[in-house]
Amino acid sequence: MQEPYTTTLYPRRLPWGLALGAALLLLLHLVVMWLYFEDVLPALRWAEVSIFDLDTEESFGTWFSAVLLLIAGRLLWLQRGALRQRGERRVLGWTVLAVGFHVLSVDEVAGVHEYLNHMLKSHDAGIRWTAIGGPLAAVVGLAFVPWLLRLPARTRALFIVGGVLYLGGAVLVERWTDVYEDWGKLYTYEYHLWIALEEWLEMVGVIVFLRGLLEYMAGEADAITLETRLPVA
Repeated sequence: MQEPYTTTLYPRRLPWGLALGAALLLLLHLVVMWLYFEDVLPALRWAEVSIFDLDTEESFGTWFSAVLLLIAGRLLWLQRGALRQRGERRVLGWTVLAVGFHVLSVDEVAGVHEYLNHMLKSHDAGIRWTAIGGPLAAVVGLAFVPWLLRLPARTRALFIVGGVLYLGGAVLVERWTDVYEDWGKLYTYEYHLWIALEEWLEMVGVIVFLRGLLEYMAGEADAITLETRLPVA
């Protein structure tokens, strides 16, 4: 026997709540990194502050970013399923995005792109993953243009703005932070200011995308009700 469990999502409220969480994590990063790198509190050790570092895999910020990407991926997959139930055949774009967001969520905590950087450096390739990721993102973006044009204007705009913000942080700003590694300045407050900008752009980009996705899924309604059936003994 299965019992339905419902979750209600509000397209106008949820993004603002997520944005507040992102702002809090950004503030904590800036303050804690300042206290540590500017030696304001000399007794502080890295083990005590790294959990607030947005550049560390084992931190609150990384967990939050991974959850954001996972939520987006799951909602995209649900939207794909809803379209198929209505007999819509053009679901490839939704499928690719759903899988892509799930992959990005895994990468956020597993650090696959950091591993790729390490592999490239160990083989003296002289390039970073951003040199590959940038052109790849541009190609994928161009391939999605016909799909985007079929969406409502507001949804399309929010998707594009969200994508530009996310890639601006993940590719452009990270490309600039590579210079700090070359200069041997990774362990400086200046570097962590750039990290704050990079991660903030990524988080806000996903939140803007989620706003567009939730509004699209809700249509004229003020909320979305998701139903899950849980087994009951």
